[in-house]
Amino acid sequence: MDTVTRFRLTALFSVLFFLLFWIFSIFVYIWFSRSLGEGYITKVIERNVAPEHITAVRVAGGVALDQLRDILLGINTVMVFLIPLLAWILTDRTLRPIEQVNNRQRQFIADASHEMRTPLSILRGEMEIALKKDRPVHEYRKILKSAKEEIDGMTRLVTNLLFLARNNADSTEVKPEAVDVTDLLNSVLWNLRDKTQDKQLAVTLVPAKESLVIPGQISMLTVLFTNLLDNAIKYTPDKGKVTVRLAALGKTVVISIRDTGSGIDPLDQKRIFNRFYRSDYSRAHTKGFGLGLSIAQSIVTWHHGKIEVSSRPGHGTTFTVYLPGITGGRRWSRTHS
Repeated sequence: MDTVTRFRLTALFSVLFFLLFWIFSIFVYIWFSRSLGEGYITKVIERNVAPEHITAVRVAGGVALDQLRDILLGINTVMVFLIPLLAWILTDRTLRPIEQVNNRQRQFIADASHEMRTPLSILRGEMEIALKKDRPVHEYRKILKSAKEEIDGMTRLVTNLLFLARNNADSTEVKPEAVDVTDLLNSVLWNLRDKTQDKQLAVTLVPAKESLVIPGQISMLTVLFTNLLDNAIKYTPDKGKVTVRLAALGKTVVISIRDTGSGIDPLDQKRIFNRFYRSDYSRAHTKGFGLGLSIAQSIVTWHHGKIEVSSRPGHGTTFTVYLPGITGGRRWSRTHS
């Protein structure tokens, strides 16, 4: 926030505090003046106090009122210097969360604009090349195929941005339902089978001995595990392995996804859940926008769980998701390849 806004809010808080203190001081003085004034003298007379003592009581009441007035004036004088400081501190605490949200929003818009600019620049360049001169049909097909890939990428980006926006805005209104985690993971792996077959990956699902059911939103959980498994597949070399393990830890469902890929640098592990963050290795070897893990974390948080990453460069990566759930039943191991 700009300095003018800070000063205006500080001035507003200061005026409000001054008014409250002066109103309180006037109320206290009026209340004590009535208590120590004629009303007090009337109560003294009703107790048959000697007349010569009434004058002393009246004088003592007047002295007490004078002292109270001096004390209240002194307190309000001190407050003239103290209230602006307190108002400034309150203003800072009031505006700090707003500034953080505003900064995140600006960063989010800047990152989204940056990610959109690259595919748009590629599209524009390809269209310009295609329009410069007549070309054989196969060259037009090649250009259109490349343009479609960029459009598909932008479509995924917009879809992810809409998901994040909706998740932040109205996810609290979504009612959870009972979701069988093993069945859900089998479904996700089936949908990703083309990618795993293209790379000849050995993908193994190792369920728990008992059935694992969690209260959740099935579409969100599908996105969660699709993103995590898609990352595992993307960063695992051909003929590598991806292992998905399920376990019950009390009433907590534990899902670990381990790959034999390139691994993640320790410095990058602290930032991989930030929106639009991509490591230098990711930018050099894979396409993407850096939103998948951010979305995964937001989904896990909505389900009151947590997500952890364990990785060493060159030794693969393991993502572990902890979700509250209920256990029971029996499961058998299945292998996807």
